[in-house]
Amino acid sequence: MIRLEILLDQIFTRHRWTAHLFFWILIIAVYSVFFGRQNNNYWQTSFFVGLLIPIVISTTYFLNYYLVPRYLLKERYLTFIVYFIYTLIFSVFLEVMTMVLTFVLLAEWQIRNMSPAAIDFFFLITSLLMVVFLGVAIKLLLYWRKSKEDYQKLMREKLEAELKFLKIQLNPHFLFNTLNNLYYLTNEKSDKAPQAIMQLSEMLDYVMQSGKSVFVPLERELKQVENYIALEMLRYENRVQIQFEKKLNLDKWTIAPMMIITLIENAFKHGVMNAAGQSWINISITDNTANLMIAIRNSRKHSAPGNGIGLKNLRNQLDLVYGENYKLSIDDHNLHEFSVTLTLMNQA
Repeated sequence: MIRLEILLDQIFTRHRWTAHLFFWILIIAVYSVFFGRQNNNYWQTSFFVGLLIPIVISTTYFLNYYLVPRYLLKERYLTFIVYFIYTLIFSVFLEVMTMVLTFVLLAEWQIRNMSPAAIDFFFLITSLLMVVFLGVAIKLLLYWRKSKEDYQKLMREKLEAELKFLKIQLNPHFLFNTLNNLYYLTNEKSDKAPQAIMQLSEMLDYVMQSGKSVFVPLERELKQVENYIALEMLRYENRVQIQFEKKLNLDKWTIAPMMIITLIENAFKHGVMNAAGQSWINISITDNTANLMIAIRNSRKHSAPGNGIGLKNLRNQLDLVYGENYKLSIDDHNLHEFSVTLTLMNQA
């Protein structure tokens, strides 16, 4: 069915006039063969078909380019049915007049001189209906396909707009925290400031480049995760212990940018920043055949929730990018520990 839709779309959209011409040549050939059977009079057959085809063509195009878009596609079904019946009655009347004209001019008022097919009233009606319905069916199929493509395009544009909006919110949040780190180092006149500036430069470049893509290689994301952790460690030094475990096939996965960084940023913000003493963060990234698992646990010294604007935006972004192909679990019940587990399902 899908291949038929694509074929019709290519024929009737890209080569519209050629397709229409070929369609009507085929219909004329069918009419000529039918009305010419048992009648070797080529002139009479051509005359009859030549009078009949304009009626069929006019009826088909009137339906496709006036009644269908004006009434049927606007869901004015009753009006469409009424006008459709009127149109068919008028078209049948014209076909009957064609039979009479042929009977008078060519058969010289003698039934025996007419082709049996030319007086087959049932075929005249059914052939008209068949051609008209075929034309309308093709028109509706192409319209349905175009509507589907337009809807998908609209959804893609909506998704891109929403993602850009979320990234506009997310990236300044990340940048603000990182600049605070850099300010701290320069204020302390640390000789580690140049290294921090280089790492920040790499991260800003990543943020700008990744903003153009829905997905990035997981390896690139993890490289910036390491840069981010290094920047935070320059600030907190021995106040925090980081355990970072990676057991996965890096080449297998892509990920929406800033996902892991946002989770780790949240851990530092709510687990380390406000802590008076020693803190810890455990990061585990593993995979199996079907899933990528990102688990982050951090200590905390108070009962304040750790799901701020960062995690809220992250969840919104996950909804947009992954739909139902992810699971975000937040454990906020332990007063001394906060954990987040993000499971991304393989969509390949």
